[in-house]
Amino acid sequence: MFRVSLPNALSYIRIILSPIFFYTFINNLILISIGILVLAGITDILDGFIARQRGLSSSKGAYLDVTSDFILIISCFLAFVTIGWYDSLILVLIFLMFILFIGTSGLKKPVYDPVGKYLGAYLMVMIFISLIFPEPVVRQILVILLLIMSLCSIISRLTVFI
Repeated sequence: MFRVSLPNALSYIRIILSPIFFYTFINNLILISIGILVLAGITDILDGFIARQRGLSSSKGAYLDVTSDFILIISCFLAFVTIGWYDSLILVLIFLMFILFIGTSGLKKPVYDPVGKYLGAYLMVMIFISLIFPEPVVRQILVILLLIMSLCSIISRLTVFI
């Protein structure tokens, strides 16, 4: 029988919500998209909390959590790119940052990156702010902040190797 822990089930819910967000957003169902994003945020908070409380933390669960966040973030930004809110290069940056995170986290001694640790949270906040304040100037400021955070994260991770 296939059994999934509750924290992992919550991560899978984010994966399921990803294409639903994409569909609702590109069909201009903004309030539903916001609701989906809030629900995804709640599952993200709960999965880590429950895993720690019940002693269910594992490397597999941690990677599933990060991967489900990544899938949700990519789905949201793909929707934003589809309607022209952001340039497609933002997807490249997000992919590169995820690959850098996975690559340096898989080392024998994972690289602790205080900036990168919060990059995923910033991307979720960026998505939410983009939905609430859809003005182009707000999105430009958000992109500038993302670029600064990404650069700081790269520098932080590379200094470990120097």
